[in-house]
Amino acid sequence: MTNSPTPNPNPNRRRRLTADELIAIGVALAGIGTVFFWGIGQKYRSIDLLQGETASVSSNKGTGKIGLLGEDAGQEQRTISSVATQDRRNANTTPPITSPVPPVTAVETPAVDPTTPPVATVPSPVVPAIVAVAPIISTAPVFTDIPNQFWGETYITELRKRGILDDFGTGKFDPTKEITRGEYAKMLDRAFADKPLTAPTIGFKDIPKNYPRKEAVDKSVQLGFMSGYSPTKFAPNQAIPRYQLQISLAKGLNLPLPTNSDTTLKNFSDADNMPKYARKKMAAAVESGLVIKDKTPNLLKPVQNATRADAAALIYEVLVKEGKIQPAQ
Repeated sequence: MTNSPTPNPNPNRRRRLTADELIAIGVALAGIGTVFFWGIGQKYRSIDLLQGETASVSSNKGTGKIGLLGEDAGQEQRTISSVATQDRRNANTTPPITSPVPPVTAVETPAVDPTTPPVATVPSPVVPAIVAVAPIISTAPVFTDIPNQFWGETYITELRKRGILDDFGTGKFDPTKEITRGEYAKMLDRAFADKPLTAPTIGFKDIPKNYPRKEAVDKSVQLGFMSGYSPTKFAPNQAIPRYQLQISLAKGLNLPLPTNSDTTLKNFSDADNMPKYARKKMAAAVESGLVIKDKTPNLLKPVQNATRADAAALIYEVLVKEGKIQPAQ
């Protein structure tokens, strides 16, 4: 007779859990607790939970919903229970650790203060027009024969710097020497080289082709400053009376003629010494400030032969009038 197994005296008594099962349950509960408390503390942040899915913590005070993905607390508990069940099935497997996604810091755009006045745009400063001046020639020779405190020193120095005056000797200008028509034509050519030609060239028979100032003589005629004594005679080596310097500039610059030349010339006691045909142009020159300011400014000395300093003084005054030279103090 075969012995049958002894029946369980208490069939309703539960089986004791093994050590491995207890460890698995503890690990699962610890994981659940960690996830639960971490999820509550991470409101409004994105996390990676349950196989990499992204969940957002939301809060709606109006409906009382607090949980992941906007679900209520009961739904959240069911989700956590399903996680625990999966952990018990894999008792010997360490539950995956999900690293939280670092929060993204939003860059806030600063609000515009309506009380702050708008920044005014400052226009670029207007640069004033620069008047072209006669170029300064730094290589011009220094005249060694200009006496200190000479009345025409400033005029001669400024024109020398610009290469308008010739060196008539080794470092000499001879300011008191009478100027010839050919020498004066050379000064005009250099001082007014930028002016347009207004008259035709005249073939003077007394200007040979090899004359050193032939081009300057032709240019002074074309500019309207000078003319010949006749269609065939220029007399380049002849001295010039002072009044001819002034009327030549009035003609070449096309200065307006005054209504009453006698009124303009009445301050000069020797004005009647010049030819009558020259009075209006002389008055135009005087009204424009083209007066030789030597030691006798109240005299025109019209028929006196002009010197090189006289010619330099008048050309200087013209360049100042045109804004090409700054006036001397």
